[in-house]
Amino acid sequence: MLADCHLHLEGCLPEETVRELARRIGHRFAAADAFAEARAAVTDSAGFLALYAEVCRLFRGPDDYAEAAAAVAARLAGDGLSHAEVYVSPEIFTRLGLPAAECLAAVAAGFERAPEGTRCRILLDSVRQWGPESAHRVLDLYESRPLPSIVGFGLGGDEASYPAAAFADVYLRARALGLRTSVHAGEWAGASSVAEALDALRPDRIDHGIAAASDARLLRRLAEEGTVLCVAPSSNRVTRAVPSLAAHPLSRLLAAGVRVAIAADDPLFFDTTTRREYGLLRGELGVSPADRRRCAENSWRGAFCSPEERRAGLAALAAADV
Repeated sequence: MLADCHLHLEGCLPEETVRELARRIGHRFAAADAFAEARAAVTDSAGFLALYAEVCRLFRGPDDYAEAAAAVAARLAGDGLSHAEVYVSPEIFTRLGLPAAECLAAVAAGFERAPEGTRCRILLDSVRQWGPESAHRVLDLYESRPLPSIVGFGLGGDEASYPAAAFADVYLRARALGLRTSVHAGEWAGASSVAEALDALRPDRIDHGIAAASDARLLRRLAEEGTVLCVAPSSNRVTRAVPSLAAHPLSRLLAAGVRVAIAADDPLFFDTTTRREYGLLRGELGVSPADRRRCAENSWRGAFCSPEERRAGLAALAAADV
């Protein structure tokens, strides 16, 4: 019934999968409470990125990725997701010394094992601080080995590392290859990062984008253009993109008419699920029932799926309590 279009593979792992991967290589996360303790110690974006990198290093080959992707699909299905779009970063495979094409195919195969009623799709992710050349290598891989489950391309990582304009040719190429596009912006950087991403990259969606709430002109533009922002409240709180949930600008985005969709981003690292994020809307964030439903509808409207899949998702949502 729910759609979540802003998730990351390693960030969606069930904790038991982390423990099993760690057990195989003798890593500290094999201990029952080790990962939870490391997660609780994260207080900012730097700590989050360091912990994310440590989890990435648990993988040793395609078989690990196939098993992990199947576990992710099962966990997302258990959370009530009908449609999930998950960022996968082939350049991480390469930097781990693993065969990127084989690992990507393994992830796709694992997602195909999703329980009936849940569809997992891949967003190719390029890590921003690794530069445009790295992003082009990701597209090289897709062009040489396209997979039907790959539906989009996006840019994550450190927003301050390279300007969005440096990736303009990358986004032109992604669209020419038939991929839809998204970009992380306005999470840790300011409103100008959102405007720059819109101008230079022309993305279909923006992940986070919460900094736009400080710029009235940008809010009007987002509302008028119907740009979907995939907002992740728990993520924003843990990484200190906002000081607290009470200070989250979600209500300002909604009041301005921006198409907000709700996402869990990295459920493993933020101890959440997509459904729990909707629970925050009901509780601490004080979002009205009408706006909660609009957020859920926006996830389907912004999804990189077929018109038939979108209509079916919206119809199922209409009969559900969000």
